[in-house]
Amino acid sequence: MLRWRRGLLATLLLLLASTLQAGDEKPGLWLERMAHSLHTHSYEGTFIFQRGDRIDTVRVVHAALDDGYRERLQTLTGSAREVIRSVDRVSAIKGARVEGGGGQQGGPQRPPVMAGMMLRANERYDLKSHGDDRIAGFPCYVLHAEARDGYRYSHRYCLHRDTGLPLSSELIDADGELLERLVFTELEFLEVVFEESLKARDCDARHIEIRAAEDGATDAALGGEWSFEGLPPGFATVMATERQFGPDATPSLHFVLSDGLATVSVYVGETGEVSEAFEGYTRSGATHALARPVSGHQVTVVGEVPKKTIEWIAASARFRAEGAEAPVR
Repeated sequence: MLRWRRGLLATLLLLLASTLQAGDEKPGLWLERMAHSLHTHSYEGTFIFQRGDRIDTVRVVHAALDDGYRERLQTLTGSAREVIRSVDRVSAIKGARVEGGGGQQGGPQRPPVMAGMMLRANERYDLKSHGDDRIAGFPCYVLHAEARDGYRYSHRYCLHRDTGLPLSSELIDADGELLERLVFTELEFLEVVFEESLKARDCDARHIEIRAAEDGATDAALGGEWSFEGLPPGFATVMATERQFGPDATPSLHFVLSDGLATVSVYVGETGEVSEAFEGYTRSGATHALARPVSGHQVTVVGEVPKKTIEWIAASARFRAEGAEAPVR
């Protein structure tokens, strides 16, 4: 089943690429081109990430592979931090969230490849172009996705004319306030990424691996005991994966919810003891996170969406144990 899905997604990507001619200015196609760029272009560069009064400079090496992608991120300001992450193709195509660590995202979030289709279905954003600009020496197409309600933020991108890669990305709240900005200052596209470039230099580097269900398993089977009832308008569950924060760590469930542009992650792990459960809320810039215990599990919801959206999604999580008559919220 998974092999069949991979073949279908690859075919859809080829069809999408063939429709994106240089002169095509439709914002919806540019949005899908941005999602596609993650899987087809390798690069290294430096970007500045601004969140409130904090500004971080990050070096990134990104290797696009047939079965997904790998990245190494290294902070150049503040405390020395490294993130090494590996994301399989199915997870990346469906928009799995790939946050970094140490208080910064570590890279521009891409929408799922089916973004255009989802946005047309729920009509939660107005897509428009603001012409052209130039960033890191490259010409780019300015795309603005304006939110139509208060359950999501507005997004503004400047997309590399040749590849669709986001050279800058911004999140804007309902009052027009800039919440976050990421801008490349240096960028080089690569034909080959050497293995040495993707290895951690620091023994304390954080390793993140995201993978979809094994061959023969489906998203429904992987997260079959969990469901989400009555999600915020426009949001739907697009996939379930296993996530591992290190080679020896116990995998946890990772659900991806999306409205076509914004993605929200729900992480589920067993707590074992009641004392291990945690309940609380945190915020860093545009990113909100809420944790709550549900039937012996720790459920954590994280996303670059307003607080009320995170609260709604957390409240919608349901667990149904095998043989139980009704789910537990």
